Amino acid sequence: MKARLGSGQARIDAAKDAVETLVKGLPDQQRLALWAYGHQSPTKARNCSDTQLLSNFRPLGENRAEVVGLARNLKPQGYTPITLVLEQAAKSLKPETTSSSRAVILVSDGKETCNGDPCAVAKALADADAGLVVHTIGFAVDVAARYQLQCIARVGRGTYFEADSTPKLVERLTAAVKTVAIAVPAEIKVKSKKPGSLRLVNPSASRHPVISVETGKEVATLSSVTSSVALPAGFYNVKFGNQLWRSIEVKNGEATSIETAIVELPAASYRGHEIRDWETGEVVGTLSSRRTSMNLMPSSYTMGFGKLEVPLTLEPGKRKSIDAVSVSFKGLPINYRMIYDSAGKEVAEISKTGASITLPPGQYVLDLVTTKVPFELKLGEKQEIELK
Repeated sequence: MKARLGSGQARIDAAKDAVETLVKGLPDQQRLALWAYGHQSPTKARNCSDTQLLSNFRPLGENRAEVVGLARNLKPQGYTPITLVLEQAAKSLKPETTSSSRAVILVSDGKETCNGDPCAVAKALADADAGLVVHTIGFAVDVAARYQLQCIARVGRGTYFEADSTPKLVERLTAAVKTVAIAVPAEIKVKSKKPGSLRLVNPSASRHPVISVETGKEVATLSSVTSSVALPAGFYNVKFGNQLWRSIEVKNGEATSIETAIVELPAASYRGHEIRDWETGEVVGTLSSRRTSMNLMPSSYTMGFGKLEVPLTLEPGKRKSIDAVSVSFKGLPINYRMIYDSAGKEVAEISKTGASITLPPGQYVLDLVTTKVPFELKLGEKQEIELK
């Protein structure tokens, strides 16, 4: 929620405005509670217990001002423990037995960043409580978060909504409050069921373990050698690089397909370029001169060029080629010297023993202490700069 919308407004501020507008428009007798997550600890703390019941169930005539005030004070800063907050919110709903409709409305701008599987948990909660409904709202989400939130709503007898502005978020929240549960037909159990299958649409030579959510054990692998595997019904996670594609549901007798994105950096340096999850900052993979491309889950990332982090959005089935230029310097001293970008920010250090680097096109300055050397990197030109 720290990121900004296309309008320039911070997502968290838009969400606060939407909550205030929503609760002011609901009747006084509407019972409502407010949960928050990822607001008490910084990202670096990796706190997967960061959830809190801010205001327990009461008629809005009693807690409307409290809900608005508490929402206004929230500061987004940590991980996104969706699984845990779903479990806790559903538990807090159990005493509300007099209500004909009991719903959890989950708003998120990202995917689960902890070890839980929110889709599997949503199904377990719905199976255990016939009166529970779980609606989800994706707020300016990427492909990976959308996939996960859609799964949560589907198995939770709810509806998935999407918004990218304050007015749309108010509209979606209002619709979620009014939306009844989607009737899910009872499953007829038959002893001899055909297993389902999981297929990787655009496989590579890399091996991608398939892990059962129920057991936590690897049950299969996907690659260009085996791009489809038979699996019993259930939820699975598939590993791509150092990350998991979570909440993949396989149904008996049905084929489930997942489609990765491909990122490539033709001019990758031997130094390596770390690809990080945009939410957690965790490294999910590294490209270098030894490996210039890889398959990843469609999502939002950053790619590192020295100290420079470049935003990266990957779409399913698409190849994303990153523009960059290789530059080398002759005549560098032994000691490290800093390269700055056009805004004066530190980009990378180089020296005689590491005199080449790959950077995005643009204007830079090499600081040699006694003098500053400006240079420009243009696409299609592998540059060599001789220092005098």
